[in-house]
Amino acid sequence: MAKKDAEIGSDIGEFGIQIIKNSRQIITEIRHISKVPLNALLISPGFHLASNCTANILFQKASKELFVCICNKSDAEIKIRRTIILSDCHHRKLHEERDGKIFLLEKDKAVDILGRLNDRRSFDSLPSDLLIIDIWIHIKEIVRKGLNLFVCDADPGKKLKEDFKTMLVNPINSDVTLQVGSKRIPAHWSILCSRSPYFKRMFDSGMLKRVQTSITITDFPLCTMKALVEFLYTANFNQKDDLQELFDLYQAANKYEVMDLRTLCGSRIINNATTDNVCKILQLAHRLNDKALKTQAMELIKLHSDDVFQTEGWKNFEANEPLVAEVFNFCLQKN
Repeated sequence: MAKKDAEIGSDIGEFGIQIIKNSRQIITEIRHISKVPLNALLISPGFHLASNCTANILFQKASKELFVCICNKSDAEIKIRRTIILSDCHHRKLHEERDGKIFLLEKDKAVDILGRLNDRRSFDSLPSDLLIIDIWIHIKEIVRKGLNLFVCDADPGKKLKEDFKTMLVNPINSDVTLQVGSKRIPAHWSILCSRSPYFKRMFDSGMLKRVQTSITITDFPLCTMKALVEFLYTANFNQKDDLQELFDLYQAANKYEVMDLRTLCGSRIINNATTDNVCKILQLAHRLNDKALKTQAMELIKLHSDDVFQTEGWKNFEANEPLVAEVFNFCLQKN
């Protein structure tokens, strides 16, 4: 991206940044886009891409292309996947990039995250002369760099996780078993109680006598309970993007009050939201009183209402869900 020295008036190409709370969704508005000079570089205010990692959105209009870049301002290298949608003021979709490509964000390097456009000049005649750039960012890896005079290969935190994982897979010293169908998951009361208020109440209330060493699980599948217990021991979150498995683990984390796991599941769920499944996500968030996930789902419905309202998921939702009125009211609210 070549930078052109140009004085840009405050009313030309002005950025508006909106960060949806508890997610990595960035909504950027380019106002008066037709008046933005060719090759002039517009830079957004900084925002937090991750903990202690700030970034800017960069926008540039060339004769045949548009460029939308992320510039990482931190010392860490960040690997991301992204979904990017360009739309007009009526939220009519103009261009979309949704793929599994990994982008490496290095310090102070502008990385273009927008693919090629079929007709760049059409963006000079948008309603209200407004372009909305909607970006969802899924962070795959953060590599923090620093000056180390003495290099030590030992990672105590990693070793601790490995030791707890060994405890989990070695049933010799376990003192409780989770019975899921015909399968058993050996565990330790001390770990379950320290990590889950639900299990602690079971143990403290006398609901289970100390001699009772088995808990029968009937409402979640084996893979869900294994993932939950592994998280209790190691804080590892290795769940795939299968939405039903994420739903199951999200609900299990809610029941057993493992709220950090519920938050991770919610973030992964909203990153996999589509026009077809966003109503299911909204229903789940509402039922489990997850205000953050509920708001994110309604933001997506509002942003893509023309597409969502045509899906079978919405038609079923509209016919059977009391939430419809709340969604309509939310969509009618001004930004």
